[in-house]
Amino acid sequence: MNPNPLNDAMSARALTARWVIRGVLKLETAAHLGGENGERVDMPILRDQRSGKPLLPGTTLAGALRSALADWQAGYFQEEPAEVAGLFGGVRGDEDGPQSPLIVFDAIGDLPSGGGIEVRDGVAIEGKFGVAEVHKKYDYEVVPAGTTFPVRMDLLIPAPVAGEYGSQLGEKRLLEWLATAITAFVQGGNGVGAKRTRGLGRLSARWATKRYDLSSQQGWLTWLRTDQRQPFDTDPDQDCIHDALQAAMPAALGTLALAGDARKGVLIDLDLKPAHDVLVRSPGTEPGAADVCHLLSGNTAIIPGTSLAGVMRAHALRIARLVRDGHKDAEQWVDRLFGPRFEGQRPRRGFQPHASRLRVSESNLVGSQPHTQTRVAIDRFTQGVVETALFEEQTQVGGTTKVQLELRDSHDGELGLVLLVIKDLLDGMVPVGGTSSVGRGIVRGSATVTWQDGSGAAPQSARIEPGRSPEGEAAQEIDVAITSFHKAKPLTDATQVDNERGE
Repeated sequence: MNPNPLNDAMSARALTARWVIRGVLKLETAAHLGGENGERVDMPILRDQRSGKPLLPGTTLAGALRSALADWQAGYFQEEPAEVAGLFGGVRGDEDGPQSPLIVFDAIGDLPSGGGIEVRDGVAIEGKFGVAEVHKKYDYEVVPAGTTFPVRMDLLIPAPVAGEYGSQLGEKRLLEWLATAITAFVQGGNGVGAKRTRGLGRLSARWATKRYDLSSQQGWLTWLRTDQRQPFDTDPDQDCIHDALQAAMPAALGTLALAGDARKGVLIDLDLKPAHDVLVRSPGTEPGAADVCHLLSGNTAIIPGTSLAGVMRAHALRIARLVRDGHKDAEQWVDRLFGPRFEGQRPRRGFQPHASRLRVSESNLVGSQPHTQTRVAIDRFTQGVVETALFEEQTQVGGTTKVQLELRDSHDGELGLVLLVIKDLLDGMVPVGGTSSVGRGIVRGSATVTWQDGSGAAPQSARIEPGRSPEGEAAQEIDVAITSFHKAKPLTDATQVDNERGE
C-alpha cells in the first residue's frame, strides 16, 4: 500500500489574492433552465431539491460566461481564443489544460412576488400552409420574468510559477478578462438556459466586489475569519461590473480596460403596433378565466420570440421558394438561417446541427387591454351552431411592442432574406399568433437596421418604413443585401458554406 497516496495529486496553488464577486441577476424575460424529464410537463425546469426553488447551476453560468468571452474576443462562430482558457481552464477532454482560477457557485432563485413557475405550449409550424404540425406539440416550464438569482464568483490570483501554462498572467489581465466576460454576457443578449435564440433568459445584473490580499500571513487570517458563505455584506448596487472591480482594485494595478469587441452582426429593432387584437394561445388557469387567453409572463402580456420566429420562418420559406425557384434551394436557405429541422428523423452522417443565426427577442405588449370574446363553432354542412362548441377567447387589443432581431455573422444573401420578411411584417402581411384567419395578429410599424462590423468602427444604420424608401447613412445597404439574396449562388447542400468556413 502506498504510504503517500496523495503524491500523484496536483500541487496546491500559491495565491497572492482572492476576489469575491457578488451579484444579483434579474430575469428580464422568462428562462428555461432545463431539468430531468417530468410527468406533469414534457420539459420541466431544474429545481433545488431542498427548497423546490429554481436552480441556476454554476456550470451553466460559467459556460455562458465562457461563450460570451469567446464571442467578444474572436467573433461569432469562430474558434475559441487560447486566452479564454487562462480564465476558464481547459476545454472538456483536454487533460493537460490549465485549471480555472474562477470558481462559479450554484444560485437558487427567488420568484417575484405573486409569481410562480409558468408552463408554455410549443408547436412546430408547417412551412407550406403556416399551421401547426400534427403531433408536434409539447409543453415546457419557464422561470418567470422578475426572478432574481444571487450569484457568487471567486477569482483566485495565482503566484507566478515559471514554466506553467498561464502562470505569468497578471492580476490585472485576469480582471480585465473577467470584466469583459461579464459585460459580454449581460449586455450581449446571450442570456442563460435554453431557447436563448428565441428571447428566453435575457437578464440584467448588479454587482459588488471585494479583494482579499493573500500575500501575507495577516491577509490569510483575515480571509479565514470571514463568513465563508457571505464574505462581505455590501449589497450589489453597481450596474457595471467594470466599475465594481475598479473600485476595489489596488491603485498600483492601474485602470481596467475591456478587450476589443470582434463580434460581427446586424441588429434590427422593430417598433410594432397591433392593428386590431392579437392572440398567442395560453390555457386559462384561473377560475372564471376564458377558455383560451393571451400568453402572460410575470402578469404582463408578451409576444414570445418563439411565436414570432415561427411565423417568420414560415414566411421566409414562402419567399425563398418564390425567389429561388430556379435553384430549388429554398429549404437550404431557411435551414441555414433558422437552424435545421429533422422532421422526426435522425440527421445524416457527418451533418453538424447548429443553432439559429437569427436571434429573436421576447417583448412586452405595453398599453394593451384584454378583451374577451365569445365564439361558437359552425357546422360546415348545416351552417348551424355545433352543440357544446361555445367557447371564450381573451385577446389583447392595442398597445405597442419593441422587438430586437440579431443576425450574427451572416452568409452572403441571408440578410436580404430577413429584410424581405421584415418588409412584409411591417406591411401587415405576416400575422403573429393564432386565429390569423379571422384577422388577428396583424402588426405594422417601422424598423431600424444597424450594422456592426467587428472592427471597432462606429455602427451604421438605416430606417425602414412601409411605403417609403430606406433612410439613413446605410440606406443603400438595404438594396445591396436584398440584391445579394436574389443573385446568390445555388446551395446544393445545407452545410456547404458552413463546411467551407470550418463551422
